[in-house]
Amino acid sequence: MKKYIIPVLALLAVGCTKDFETFNKNPYGITEHELERVPQGGNELVALQKLVVPQQENTYQMCFDLPATPYAGYASQPKFQADYPVFSPRTGWTDYVFDDTYTKHLYPAFFALKSYSKGDMSKYYFAWGTVLRVAVTHWLTDTYGPLPYSKMEAGQTKTAYDKQSDLYKYMAEDLKKAINTLKGVDATDRQYADYDLVYKGDMTKWVKYAGSLLLRLSIRMSDVDEATAKEYAQFAITNGVITDNADNAMLETKDNAAFKVAATWGDSRAGADIVSYMNAFSDPRREAYFTKVAARGNAFFGLRSGEPSVTPTPALYSLPNITAESPMVWITAAEVAFIKAEMALKGWNFVGDTPANLYKKGVELSFAQHKVAIGNYLDNTDTRGDFEDDKERTYNTPFASRITVKWDESADNEVKLSKIITQKWIAMYPYNSHEAWAEWRRTGYPNLMSPLQNRSAGVINNITNVSGKDKGGMRRLPFSSKEITNNAANRNEAVGFLGGADNGATDLWWVKK
Repeated sequence: MKKYIIPVLALLAVGCTKDFETFNKNPYGITEHELERVPQGGNELVALQKLVVPQQENTYQMCFDLPATPYAGYASQPKFQADYPVFSPRTGWTDYVFDDTYTKHLYPAFFALKSYSKGDMSKYYFAWGTVLRVAVTHWLTDTYGPLPYSKMEAGQTKTAYDKQSDLYKYMAEDLKKAINTLKGVDATDRQYADYDLVYKGDMTKWVKYAGSLLLRLSIRMSDVDEATAKEYAQFAITNGVITDNADNAMLETKDNAAFKVAATWGDSRAGADIVSYMNAFSDPRREAYFTKVAARGNAFFGLRSGEPSVTPTPALYSLPNITAESPMVWITAAEVAFIKAEMALKGWNFVGDTPANLYKKGVELSFAQHKVAIGNYLDNTDTRGDFEDDKERTYNTPFASRITVKWDESADNEVKLSKIITQKWIAMYPYNSHEAWAEWRRTGYPNLMSPLQNRSAGVINNITNVSGKDKGGMRRLPFSSKEITNNAANRNEAVGFLGGADNGATDLWWVKK
């Protein structure tokens, strides 16, 4: 399949359009009258929703669990320790994240919506689809850096990449346009209820989701383009973001991909980093986050990453505490509160509260989301230390982090930031591994363990703690190797945009140098 080809007949056949009968007449199918009752682009909107955090298990494993969870400290893969965890992923796997998402899923569905609407953002199904396009592109660009976006067209096989600094602005501007359209939708309009896996057709909640996504973009670019970031953040907050758990964006499913990958296939376990922090903090959310390990006295215990010489026994390590019917979480009120807390720490007064209050609010919202009593958690001053695995001592690792839970108003801003990001990191588990990996690369928090082996042949530096912040580790994935054949000139130009080599050691645009 050639890159970006979306045949005209496929666009017309993929959903329900006014020309459906002309191109796909079925005498035993639905009648024209019945077809008219199907909302325009409904099937494509469902397909796009299933990509934000991939609902299909293979896509989830290849695009989230394998490439992002080890680098986020969220998970480890018992069967695949010789690839991503040791900074040496196979080329076919790093290609997959781009090739499968772009060619097979994202753009066929998006360009169908664009075709139906003729690119008219006033058609609210296209505005909604644009929000979903940004949601998917966001984690893709934070994986690779520059991407084709502004010049993408249906049927185009060779497309120029945008610099990531430009791409972020294109995405933000698209969100602003979409928000303005969705705000105008009648609050009682529920014609897409059956095609909305998150909010049952309530566009007022999609406005809040789009605003929250714009906040994510804003905080990510805030260290390298603060003026523009502030402008987008203020627009988002003015037009509405998620502030209550009732509005959390969660895709409903009876076939949870993360559950299938971890529990059914046995390919993933809770990571040593996330479990160790929560154990150190005596975090009451552990009951909601992880399964207990009977062989360890019903303790919560995570699997260490980056040691291919060991074949771990999966039963010795916690699973994420989810089921096949657990909703797949995109973004929450807790995350939004932590984003605002960092903005307040930067002195962005329009967020309307102090860093301390917003930090506390974020923690409280996360506990409430998981229906766990918070107790005296916010007073905890314990820190995380060495990692010890008495069942597999090869994994034992010296470790130290100064990060604690309790807010200290007298501390410097770097210490405060470490608390905000660490608690946001905990709150986003387990689905937002790409967001967690990106924020770790941007801020250096929380402190994570380096893999026990580094098989990058000297390309990737081990993770080291420098004045409390992490440095090194995997910074991005290399561009798809197929682009060398299919889109060579544009791909080579994109390498120039990176400011470094096309490998895992080169930082993305939003990391402050």
